[in-house]
Amino acid sequence: MCDDPHARVTERFAVAALGGDLRTLLELLAPDVTLWTDGGGKGPAVSLHPVHGRDSVAAVFMAVARALPAAGVDLRYRRVAGDPGVLVFADGSPLAIVVVGLSPEGDRISGVFSVTNPDKLTGIRPPTP
Repeated sequence: MCDDPHARVTERFAVAALGGDLRTLLELLAPDVTLWTDGGGKGPAVSLHPVHGRDSVAAVFMAVARALPAAGVDLRYRRVAGDPGVLVFADGSPLAIVVVGLSPEGDRISGVFSVTNPDKLTGIRPPTP
């Protein structure tokens, strides 16, 4: 873990969301959190419309966690457009880029932005073993 509070929340979120840890996920999400997904019609996306509310967003990520391969998921933490982000790889291929926005207090997630459009992930290099 690093010293940046935003990065720490991002890392906790990624581990909870992709690991199926509902309790931690609910602790991290603000009640009025919004999820935006961009699958571009080619990658997995929840909806063409934002998903609102802690319970709804948590349910989306619990479904994502269940759908991920049992092995072969790798998380890499990098800056994305200046903010801490998570690069998600499945079986060595890029699956998603996720960035979270924080509440004004900086302790809860108020927005989740996920890009799964493969055309937008072409420049992402797989992790090296």
